[in-house]
Amino acid sequence: MYYKRARIPRMIKLTGEQADALGQFRLVQDLGQGSPLTIEVKNLLDASQTGAYLDKVKNHIGAPDNKTAASILIKRYAFMPVIYLYSMTSWNLKLDIRHENITFVSQEKDGQWLPGFSFIHLQGQGIETGREQWREDAVQALFNGHICPVLNRIATEANISKLILWENIAIYLFWLYEKILPLEVHSERAAEDFKFILEEASGNLFGCNNTNPLKKFDSKKILIESTGKTVCPRKTCCFSYLTSSGKRCGTCPQSCNLKGRKRDE
Repeated sequence: MYYKRARIPRMIKLTGEQADALGQFRLVQDLGQGSPLTIEVKNLLDASQTGAYLDKVKNHIGAPDNKTAASILIKRYAFMPVIYLYSMTSWNLKLDIRHENITFVSQEKDGQWLPGFSFIHLQGQGIETGREQWREDAVQALFNGHICPVLNRIATEANISKLILWENIAIYLFWLYEKILPLEVHSERAAEDFKFILEEASGNLFGCNNTNPLKKFDSKKILIESTGKTVCPRKTCCFSYLTSSGKRCGTCPQSCNLKGRKRDE
């Protein structure tokens, strides 16, 4: 009996210009000097190493417990899906985000811990058939294949609600699709991709049974009169104020619920 060999998708290496563009989202092209806070993602998923790594993060950011450290860690990790989705929408590239292909690289900027991501192989798959099916596969590879295992491991280790961790991811995806991509060439495609991710993608693409975990965090924006900024208040607290900086994030539910606000209808 003759069996047809499965076709191996062709991998496309990103150009230097594309890599530079992803630098704004913390793509790291040089690992630099080693740091105890730099870790291969496959090791972050290792149950024998996760707790020790959270302890290092906790001590570095001055967090009172591993729950706070876990939340801040995932806020920083949220730039990995930003890198991926920017590539998907802008260049029709589905990046190789196997856990073993990525290193979470510790780096500091202006006194803040703002780690980035280094890829062993900075490459991706282009569209070979229809874009809609390709996009669905790409979204599933990101959330079900990559993000869900990371969140599950961190949530279990730190005993933190996955709602907090999913919202930490969601706020940066909203930022990407509402603030960054609308200003670029493929703004119409960006709007379509955002609608699919937020409204049309089923829960199984996220590894969350029948529930899309991002949908619940899409709410009306409010105008903060004291700053003149329009924000979408968080539904959960990320615990940023518990770190040594003592600062609350710009979408803190407590700050946004102060008097003197107006709904942005």
